[in-house]
Amino acid sequence: MVACVALAKFLGLIYNIPLNYLIGPEGLGIYSVAYSLYNILLVVSTSGFPTALGRMISELRAKKRYADVEQMFSTTLLVVNTFGVCCFFFMWFGAPLYAHLVALKAADVGVGQVVWSVRALAPSLLILPSLSTLRGYMQGFQQMAPSAYSQAVEQLVRVLTIVVGAWLVVDVWDPGNIAGGAAAATFGAFTGALAGLVLLAAAVIPLRRRLRQERGDWRVSESRRQSLAVLYRYALPVSLGAMVVPISGQIDSLTVQNFLMWGGDTFHQATSQFGILTRQALPLINIPLSFAYAIGASVMPAIAHARALGDSRKVERNIAGTIRSMMFITFPTAAVLLTLARPIDLALYGTHSGWVIIASVSVMSVLSGLELISTYMLQGLGAMYRPVRNMFIGVAIKTLFNLALILPLGVIGAAVASTIGYLCSSCLNVLAVKKYGDIRFSLVREMAPALAASLVCCLVLLPGSWLGYLLGVALAGRHTVLVAWIELVVALGLGAVAYLLAGIRLRAVTPDELGSLPLVGSRLTRLAARLQPARVTAGSTVGSSSRSTHRHR
Repeated sequence: MVACVALAKFLGLIYNIPLNYLIGPEGLGIYSVAYSLYNILLVVSTSGFPTALGRMISELRAKKRYADVEQMFSTTLLVVNTFGVCCFFFMWFGAPLYAHLVALKAADVGVGQVVWSVRALAPSLLILPSLSTLRGYMQGFQQMAPSAYSQAVEQLVRVLTIVVGAWLVVDVWDPGNIAGGAAAATFGAFTGALAGLVLLAAAVIPLRRRLRQERGDWRVSESRRQSLAVLYRYALPVSLGAMVVPISGQIDSLTVQNFLMWGGDTFHQATSQFGILTRQALPLINIPLSFAYAIGASVMPAIAHARALGDSRKVERNIAGTIRSMMFITFPTAAVLLTLARPIDLALYGTHSGWVIIASVSVMSVLSGLELISTYMLQGLGAMYRPVRNMFIGVAIKTLFNLALILPLGVIGAAVASTIGYLCSSCLNVLAVKKYGDIRFSLVREMAPALAASLVCCLVLLPGSWLGYLLGVALAGRHTVLVAWIELVVALGLGAVAYLLAGIRLRAVTPDELGSLPLVGSRLTRLAARLQPARVTAGSTVGSSSRSTHRHR
């Protein structure tokens, strides 16, 4: 199951690489513009309801109220599919207006390039609501494996459709048709969702058949309106929180290209710059966020449990330890993106056109990770709406800086604006954690060891990159992409060793945390025991003194 989820996330990260070679930065920009609108409508039609459904079904099953389980399931299906149909029509018929809005200065070109990519996404809104509801239903029965398998199949079919569809259009049927290739790629959302739905339905049907054979209360105890009210009560905070990222992406779609064109770029130039930002640079900062989701999912119930027991010390330990672990993961990511942006751009995408943009989003990996993990903490503390408010404040600040910085700085201004927005929302979240947890901890003190270790890592990455480049030239000659890969391998290997040793020495990570790692945990724990000096306390000093006296006697 874990392997399926990991595969799904891995495929979601790497498909941009072949897609970039097929449709280029301009095609990626068209693809991103279409997805910006789609992601908002997808949240409207699905987000929150599956989570609420899973929670309610779990509670109703515990009480053996099986008729209410079925009613809750059917009510959720009705609601999300109604939203899905409405969003489908909105996206299909609103595509020309939306294409006009994202390219005000070149409306005719924008409509011709963007409309079919938007419409190619619309049919998936008829499928994904049912798919998400089935996943919530399985979650209520604590059957997580079918959902994991369906995610892997959905992502696999989606990526195959994206790559094969773009290739068929651009290289076979209509060579050079970048807009058509982008539209074929966006259609992957429909084929992937359909494959996932078929697989998950095959698991849900026998589960519902077994449920009907259970002995329990088969009388409906509440009306459909009451079920709907319960669903909304649980789904609303989740949906509001899930809206923030799509809204932020939509703001970029409406501002970045328009401001770049007002600054003198053509539609094709502005769309290419937007594609580099959204489909080459930003996906790289999502790599550590995969770990953040796992850490957050585990720390939220731990904080809630400690808070219910009134154990403020345990709450503080959980919060401080989680922040330290998150910083240990995100700071080296920022260091790598900042110092190795040029070989990363060449190795992954075959160009040097986006390395400055990749470097400009490096710090965002730290701040987005902090925002995400602090959101989980606030939910564990019972403050469900506070992180939503803080994230919307961050989006508002990002929007203001978009308007101020894109004209003078170009697409780099959008990256800086996003970083400032994450800085504001994450700081507000941390202050809220201190308030609602009634605890005191120093964020700077928890971040300092990982930051210092990352500086050491940067000092090793720079000469490591130079050595890797020399080795690559000696081995690969004029094959620039292969040279870049050799440069990355050498630099990352040296940087990883330096960061690990510095992190252990500076106590950015504890031996217990290293011991939890698979395969290498025991070896790293022994290494940490040798590298980390023992903390000398008054008690330990007294103890060692008395043992010395005893030996003397």
